[in-house]
Amino acid sequence: MHVLSLVPRPGVIALALVAAAALGCARQSTDAPVQAQSTASLPMLESLGRPVDFELDVQSVLDNRCVVCHACYDAPCQLLLSSREGAQRGAAQEPVYDSERLRAKPPTRLGIDAHGVSAWRERDFFSVLDAADEPGVARGRDALLLRTLALGRAHPFAEGKRLPESVSLDIDRKLTCAAGDEFEEYTRDHPLGGMPYGVAPLSHDELATLTSWVVEGAKGPAPAPVLQVSEASVREWESFLNGDSLKQRISSRYLYEHWFAASLYFDDQPVGRFFRIVRSRSAPGQPIDEIATVRPYDDPGPTLYYRLAPIESSIVHKTHMVYALGPKRLARLKQLFIASDWQPTELPSYDVDVASNPFIAFAEIPPRSRYQYMLDDAEYFVTTFIRGPVCRGQVAVDVIQDQFFVSFLDPDRDLSVIDPTFLAKTKSLLSLPAEHAGNVLPGDIFLGYARDQHRYLDAREAAYDALDPKRRGPALDWIWDGDGHNTNALLTVFRNFDNATVVRGFVGGMSKTAWVIDYPIFERLYYNLVAGFNVFGNVSHQVSTRLYMDHLRMQSENLFLGFLPEPDRKPIRASWYVGATHQLDYFFANQIRSLGHATQVKFGPGDVQAQLIEQLLARDTDVAGPPDRLNRCAKPPCLRVNATPAERQAETALQRLASVKGAWVAPLPEVSLVRVRVDDSGERDLAYSLIHNDAHENVAFMFGEDERRIPGDDTVTIFRGQFGSYPNFFFSVELARIDDFVDALRAVSTPAQFESFVDTFGVRRTDRRFWATSDWLREDLRRAQPIQAGIYDIGRYGNF
Repeated sequence: MHVLSLVPRPGVIALALVAAAALGCARQSTDAPVQAQSTASLPMLESLGRPVDFELDVQSVLDNRCVVCHACYDAPCQLLLSSREGAQRGAAQEPVYDSERLRAKPPTRLGIDAHGVSAWRERDFFSVLDAADEPGVARGRDALLLRTLALGRAHPFAEGKRLPESVSLDIDRKLTCAAGDEFEEYTRDHPLGGMPYGVAPLSHDELATLTSWVVEGAKGPAPAPVLQVSEASVREWESFLNGDSLKQRISSRYLYEHWFAASLYFDDQPVGRFFRIVRSRSAPGQPIDEIATVRPYDDPGPTLYYRLAPIESSIVHKTHMVYALGPKRLARLKQLFIASDWQPTELPSYDVDVASNPFIAFAEIPPRSRYQYMLDDAEYFVTTFIRGPVCRGQVAVDVIQDQFFVSFLDPDRDLSVIDPTFLAKTKSLLSLPAEHAGNVLPGDIFLGYARDQHRYLDAREAAYDALDPKRRGPALDWIWDGDGHNTNALLTVFRNFDNATVVRGFVGGMSKTAWVIDYPIFERLYYNLVAGFNVFGNVSHQVSTRLYMDHLRMQSENLFLGFLPEPDRKPIRASWYVGATHQLDYFFANQIRSLGHATQVKFGPGDVQAQLIEQLLARDTDVAGPPDRLNRCAKPPCLRVNATPAERQAETALQRLASVKGAWVAPLPEVSLVRVRVDDSGERDLAYSLIHNDAHENVAFMFGEDERRIPGDDTVTIFRGQFGSYPNFFFSVELARIDDFVDALRAVSTPAQFESFVDTFGVRRTDRRFWATSDWLREDLRRAQPIQAGIYDIGRYGNF
């Protein structure tokens, strides 16, 4: 539910504002004239007629109807309704995401960069709870939040119909926000700009609940108590992280810089509270006094303690990147960092040229410890730079293919691990764009880093040549096997147009490209896209981060190519870069350097890339997981052994959509969630996801993506369960009609036919089933994935 009003403002690109947005997204025009009206004529919202309890009455309405758009940096007008503090802070007219920002802006992270309403008012945030934001004026039905709800109630959309084309839903449309004293004019100019924006209306009870909550003072819940067993775990971990030895202090800094974005939880306790690690001026046992810095490696000052702070806000899926703590984890970290054989001499400097380069800052920690630490939880680390704030918007994520497989170089074959002199000689060539803090032109950075990458890869090639004088090349066991049990070893990354998702295993049909990541690539991916990325930074910083990512993608692809037969490497790579083989990276910095080396992997005739993937999957089934019978079924129906009769029926039908090219794929949204209705109770209903994989000639350029698309090669991946953080559409189909659903979809060849398909099986934004379907999916996700579950962002939900 979007609570304020966003109106187009020329000259400002709000790359991060979701059209469904909060503070409301103004509808610029309508297909049919709507009579303008003053706020005085808006309908009066009724209250419940009784006091409301936040946890019993209000929380679910905010979470299920408001937080779905008003959370994190995507929240329009920065209105965060995922916590009472966010609602009290209110909204601001300056967006977080801004691709035209020439200067970095001061960060506005809730609970970190300012505290208390008055401090946020000094930063130009205005109230959505008070009357016209005037001090001393009591909250009431003229609060901005309620006025936008009243405006939406006055002009509901036609039930089950497409929104007018004039109602923009693009996340990068130009928007602004109407403060309380501007709302009268806004109402006259944009009578269809009420909330919730562009979706089915709230129920009478939901509106009444929010009205009562605001009128009664928008009270929040009491802080949730931390269980006694959790308090003991917090004390244990804070004691470990704040150890006095130099080895411990350096290790804790390294861990903090890799955990600062995590939702930490204790895996030896019931699912409950999540925590985030912070740097505090206050010692364990005292209230946390968080040190606010832009990046996790910025200088915290002379007094520093690592603390675990409970996460008090609602858990949203797009920022919920979980990492387990517990007795096994503690023992593992002590083994890797404290008991390992290294003797530190000094704390790393916080000077930016040192702190921004982990190979310099943490040079004394054994590379094996660092790499193994990242491999242990590779999915988490890949997720941080796939779902982090840098990966937001089309230009940000068009650096990667829509679907590709990821594996990792075995530590015993990684030169940076086994040769203690290699990183010492090359670490200065592995610096990252964040060291410039956005003060250098992207072109200068690109050329400078291209030269550094060329020199680094020359040194790497020479060192590997020395280890392999007979040029035998890599063997299959050069790719990490998860130590025989760790399912983090094989991952799949999906790009969903303007966001991305990572899952374990090789999911989907055979991917166009694939990566092998070694330790220097892995660490640079993290420090480029997560630790070193400033979402509040200027355009130079954002572009430089994106351009540097080109190097890391190509180097990962080249490592994978080195496992293929030498004659196939150049043509396969050229097929990945149609129209881009002339670029600087292709021939200079990131040229194929495995030419002249054989491979020890055995291949037969046919598709060698698919053969390598199949060998990795067959090598250790405990690590690879069960075969993806939905998407790689040689002889249908390929049924799962433990599938229920309902699942077998549904999956037999859905298999006919997997990896099949056709005109019907083009109109499908990026991510569709399908609810298969098994019975009237809904308790046995099934969830599947349809993932639209867009085909490209290449992903080598920041702009002009449409010119490089190959829509005729698009495919669909079928995912068992729910996928992603930003569903683009819901479908609802009875199990008895699942074959009709598949047949009707595959018969689509025109826009009119797809619209008819949606009429039959779709749940449009205005459908009376929209909120009920959203609620069911949320509960289903919570049942299936109680730790990873979070509230979806519906800001990218399409108008089909």
